[in-house]
Amino acid sequence: MVSDVGVVFPADESGKRSSLGVNQAIWADAVRGVAPELAARIEASRAWRKEYAASIPEITALCATSRETAQAVAAAGLESARSRINFERDGETIPLADAPNVDPAFEFATETIKGRGAAADELVVPYLGKQLRGDALRRKLADWVAHGIIEPSAAAELNLVIDNPQWLRLAGQRVAVLGAGAQTSPLPALTSWGAEVLAVDLPREQVWERILETAREGASTVHFPVRTDVKGSVAARAGANVIENVPELAHWLRGFNDQPMVLGVYIYADGALHVQATLAADVIGTSLVANGQKVAMAYAGTPSDCFLVSPDAVEDSNSRRRSRKWRALELPMWTVSAGKLYAPAYDELLESADGDSMGIIDAIVTQQGPNYSLAKRLQRWRAIESWRDGQQASFNVAPPTWTVSVTKNRVLAAGYYGARAAGLEVFAPETMSVLMTALLIHDLNVAPVDEHPELRLTRAGVHGGYWRVPFDIRSTLLYTGLVGIPRAYIPEIQFR
Repeated sequence: MVSDVGVVFPADESGKRSSLGVNQAIWADAVRGVAPELAARIEASRAWRKEYAASIPEITALCATSRETAQAVAAAGLESARSRINFERDGETIPLADAPNVDPAFEFATETIKGRGAAADELVVPYLGKQLRGDALRRKLADWVAHGIIEPSAAAELNLVIDNPQWLRLAGQRVAVLGAGAQTSPLPALTSWGAEVLAVDLPREQVWERILETAREGASTVHFPVRTDVKGSVAARAGANVIENVPELAHWLRGFNDQPMVLGVYIYADGALHVQATLAADVIGTSLVANGQKVAMAYAGTPSDCFLVSPDAVEDSNSRRRSRKWRALELPMWTVSAGKLYAPAYDELLESADGDSMGIIDAIVTQQGPNYSLAKRLQRWRAIESWRDGQQASFNVAPPTWTVSVTKNRVLAAGYYGARAAGLEVFAPETMSVLMTALLIHDLNVAPVDEHPELRLTRAGVHGGYWRVPFDIRSTLLYTGLVGIPRAYIPEIQFR
């Protein structure tokens, strides 16, 4: 799906908007300044929808060569996306960077709800029907580390949040949550902790009824935009379309310039809409900074991507593979299948000019498509740009999660149902949301480690096991998919 209004892909001579060619061009532009031969190969592809997944690991490995290279790729990729994508309204095409300064077609009013609950005084994580807190939560974090489900640095950061429950309120800051009604939105956690929130989601009454109930049950103050020219209940008048309402949302958010703001991007959309929404959030954030506001961009990354990870993760994966009791059977299967089954997760370590060592993990799921990969990479690039410019930003990799967007795709659902057979753990949305929001809290309170920006992206990964399992994720898809097929295609039947 491609939107024809607001933040849009350019139209060709026939008026058709195709995202694929622009997607391809953005990736080529990202590397042109540091690897022109790679840019040329990307541009020469005649089957980008099939070939994009093979190029992204090359681009990621290129970023390992130095911190400056990673920053240059991020800057060039963002510049390309910002220049190739436009804003259209009333038949007029406007450069994307100018969209926030267009005269608003209307002004949002602000409604406010003060929650009736009491603010939580400790970090509590819902998990399999239990409420983990204190020592029980610390033991679970240690267990996840031992099983390779989260990074040790993630456990360390979460333990620090446990030790400092006063951080949870985010006193003196507001969090603007784009995608407040999403399954993995941080809204429930933030409101239970007493943090002040600016909630934004699509103008859909059912969605807003849920958001408003969350706000009422919480312990914080929640502000949200409403249309004054629409009749009906508050839920019927609430909300904004981030893609279409860039000028109006930017104008509304500028009204909250008396405190530092976190602009959290938790929007998910199918296909090209994901790219459009990501860039809409990016240009709004950029305009707020240009307006003099202190803004920290915040994202939750996907594990189904290609990342540079620490040498510790590489060695852990290799150790788990070497110690498997079925190793004698798996080696011949790897050989017979020409490396398609039971393949090692990592090749040799990459070395940067700065003396950093890292492995490259490729967990791209092609069923999610090239626009999903581009949208998630744009978020990474935006975090790197913020860090380069001395601005605060939070980016943490989230685990595979039981969301509607996954379960509606039977192929992905089958892989998730069988994930445990490969050493992975799929998280419930409420568990994932609290963990990722707690990591955001950490990032807003603790000075970051000075390191290669790609390693900074993966420092506190809650990846569900993707980076430390014994084998390449895709080389285990056959048996995880087979294990999960019954539950994915006949979910009404309980298999035990």
